[in-house]
Order: sequence, then structure tokens, then C-alpha cells
Amino acid sequence: MIENEELFTVTPEEFNKNVVVPSSKSYANRVIILASLCKESVEIINLPLSHDVTNLIAALRVVGLKILDIENGIQVVNSFPECESDTDEIIEVFPGDGGTTTRFLIPFLALGKKNYKIEPEGRMRERPIADLLESLVDIGATVSQCESWLTISGPISCSQRMITADASKTTQHATALALSLSSQNVDVLPKDMNYSVSYWEMTKSLIRDFKQGSRRFVVPVDFSSMSYILALGADLGSVSISNCTSVDQYQSDSVFLDILKEMGCEISISNEGLTLTREKEFLPIDMDCSNCPDLVPTLAFICSRTKGVSTLSNLSVLKYKESDRLVEIQKLLDLYNIENTYNEEDDLLTISGNITRVSESKNIFPPDDHRIVMASYLFLRANGGGELSSIESVSKSFNNFFEVVS
Repeated sequence: MIENEELFTVTPEEFNKNVVVPSSKSYANRVIILASLCKESVEIINLPLSHDVTNLIAALRVVGLKILDIENGIQVVNSFPECESDTDEIIEVFPGDGGTTTRFLIPFLALGKKNYKIEPEGRMRERPIADLLESLVDIGATVSQCESWLTISGPISCSQRMITADASKTTQHATALALSLSSQNVDVLPKDMNYSVSYWEMTKSLIRDFKQGSRRFVVPVDFSSMSYILALGADLGSVSISNCTSVDQYQSDSVFLDILKEMGCEISISNEGLTLTREKEFLPIDMDCSNCPDLVPTLAFICSRTKGVSTLSNLSVLKYKESDRLVEIQKLLDLYNIENTYNEEDDLLTISGNITRVSESKNIFPPDDHRIVMASYLFLRANGGGELSSIESVSKSFNNFFEVVS
């Protein structure tokens, strides 16, 4: 715990609200990169209040992009690498701790001729990046890993019409290459893609949209962020989400709607928004999480509230996130005496739920990981309440989370 760190007090109480949730940072950052390569002006509407998005926009402005603030969005006016400055000095770029922000910027900047120093924050400095760098060196990038993390220069140029990218640990490397190389009409073929296939499909769809002439994009709601609100409503009352009027098939975490229906919830979606109610105990589930790893913290909470045994499989990718999320999830389950076991060989987490709420107040000090912090809030709110640290980390994806849930 950091001395003098602000703690947020969580009160155990019902949750019955009509709310608005953030739009998708995954969608937004993909569109922003593609817009920054487009030689025509592009408008992006309904941007989320996410540090990953604002950090990306700030970094792009540093390297010469003219990005105007417009009502509820931005307009990207010029394009990279044409907008590069004339300086011979190394240009420093600070992408924050975001995976999409940092990884998307690396091949993007390698399209230029200048030298760029990329200095991310936090655990991003430890997350896998070698496979992406190797792919860039193969097509002409000069890369130097140093104390300040990484310097890179280009320009990269690929004579092949297709290259492969290792996707065994993350799809973000393949996506980063595909976004930047789309300007050279190079296709990327992911290799050993075991996780988050839907996000790869989102990438391909947006590249197609740009090539077909789309120049205005409206960012859909973020189903990852919405999962925490849905979980609160399902366990502690009901919820309506006024800005969710459809399901985005390219967001893998939208599967949470089907999971909640399977577990006993009633969900409807119309032009008026989404509504959720529940009138019976949660049913346990058996879930392959390979396509929705970001959903696992929320799933673990819901499974803890069932009367029965649930299993979540294909979780090993969680160790490469902003924290080792598998370890942190088990800490939360243990804190509330929820029986759980993880079989590493089978990559399977078994959770024996308990519908009896723990009345004792708890203090939780999670790592600086937005998803673990929000999952911790769910456990506190559903049980005896208490105090929660690392609350600023939610700004990565859900800036006003604590205002929405209060």
C-alpha cells in the first residue's frame, strides 16, 4: 500500500440504476491509428473517457498529427509519416501503460524516418513485445532496447503481400502490424492465435471500412466496461443502460449477455437501451474464456455468487495483463472464502460458489490494474463493504466508474 493513498469506501447495498457506460477503447484506438495513416480527413465520434485513448492522441500530436477536438469526438486532419517534423533530435513518446496504445504505436512510428524513443509506464514495460520487434526488424526497422525502454526508426517497407505474426500470447502484435501495414497494402496472418479472435476480426473489419472509403466512425459502447455494471445489476437488483441499443459482434466480451441469460437473467435490448433483471439464483457455468480473457475477473465474481460449481478455462494469457490477473482473482476468491482451484496443466479454474454473503467489512489493496480494481469493487459491494485502493487505475478504461456505481 502506498502511504497516504486515497481509499474509496464501498457500502454494501442494492444496485438499481439507469446508467450510461463508456464507449470502446479497443475500437477507438484502432480507428485512431488508421485515421492517422489516411490522407483524407477522418472524424471519430463518441470517444471514451479512457487514458489509453487520450494517451494515444497526445502521442500522435507529438509526432506531427493535427488532431482537432470536435463535438463528442476528434477530427484527424493530416497523415503520418508525411507529417513528420524536420528535427534530427530523438522524439520522445509517452504512451502510458496501455497495451493497445504502446503496441499500436511501435510499428506506426517505424513507418517514419525519424528516431523515436518510446517510454511506457508501469507493467507495460514488462509485458511481451519481442515478437513484434523481431517482425519489424525483418522489414527494415532499427530497434534498440535501452534503459528508457525502446528506440525505433524506419522506414519499414515490406515487399511481400503477406507476413505472419506470432499471436500465441497476444493478438495485439498482429493487430499493430496489420493497422500500420494496411497503408502499404500488406496483409498480416496471425500465427497460433489462441485468444481474443473477435478483436482480430474487429481489426480486419475496420481496415476494410477504410479501404472502402469510410471517413466517419461512431465508437460503440464498451462491453468490457459494461460487464461490471451488468454484474452489479444481476446480483444486487436490476439495471438499465440507456446507450446500449445493439450488440457489437466484434467485441468478444459481448458474450457476457448470453452468459447472464444462461445463468438466469432476463435481458432485453431496444432503441431505448438495455435492461436486465433476475428473479432466481444464478446457475453455474462452464466457460471457455479464450476469446474473452478481459471478462474473466467479472466472470469469477458472478461464479462466486452461484449455488454450484463453475469452471473457467484457457486462462494462461491472464499472466501477461496489467497484473497477473489469475493470481489476483484467486486472492479475491480466497478473501471471501470462495473455494477455488487452478489446474495449470488443464488451464482450468474451478469455483465453488456460495450465495451467502460475507457480512464482514474488508479492505482490498489490488495492484494498479483497472479490471482487478473494478472486480474488487464488485466483491466489496456484494458482501460487507470496506475500503478499496488503486482507484485511479480505472481511468484506463472507465474513467467515471465510481460515479456510475455510486
